Amino acid sequence: MTANPHPLGTFMDLLGKEMRSRMGNDPVRDAAHRRIFGDTALEAPNNSDKPPKRQPACRYLPECFAELEKAGGNLGKLGAALRDIEPHLDWNNQAERRKSPVLADNYADCFIVGPGGYVPSSTIEIGVSVMAPHMDYPDHRHPPEELYLVLSEGEWRQNANPWHEPGVGGVVYNSPDIVHAMRAGAKPLFAIWCLPLDNKPHPQG
Repeated sequence: MTANPHPLGTFMDLLGKEMRSRMGNDPVRDAAHRRIFGDTALEAPNNSDKPPKRQPACRYLPECFAELEKAGGNLGKLGAALRDIEPHLDWNNQAERRKSPVLADNYADCFIVGPGGYVPSSTIEIGVSVMAPHMDYPDHRHPPEELYLVLSEGEWRQNANPWHEPGVGGVVYNSPDIVHAMRAGAKPLFAIWCLPLDNKPHPQG
């Protein structure tokens, strides 16, 4: 990804390098990574006088950032960069409110990069999710493929396959339209997701 003149560039550089270093030599994952972090030039962040939106699940963010700080290394640096831009992010739970009031109070996500995000983009989406302990995010699917960088404990599942725990720093790849789900254990779930859009936006809200 080309150098960015705004503070988000630090976050993007760390995210792209950290994800690439942890996803192995799978050519499918590698191709998705190139489509997301290749030569994409980002616009400047949106500046708004409105205070960013918060949702009930944002109460878990301090704990999530503290866990990343304890992890240290490049993950700790990535967590610090995300914490620096988080005050500018609008958190959403409207889709989850339609699914379940319980989930709406215990899950939130936001676009860092993407349509309507902190940094507008029509070609990629990068966002972050936070979910309360002992909560499940149900089966769902979307046309774009997806890469997750997992920043906490938690489990993922695809189709009817068994649940698995990628571990802190693990990378999860969801192929286009695959059914997938995630769930939190005793600690909040925290993860960054990245999608190349190819004119197939991942609806939110």
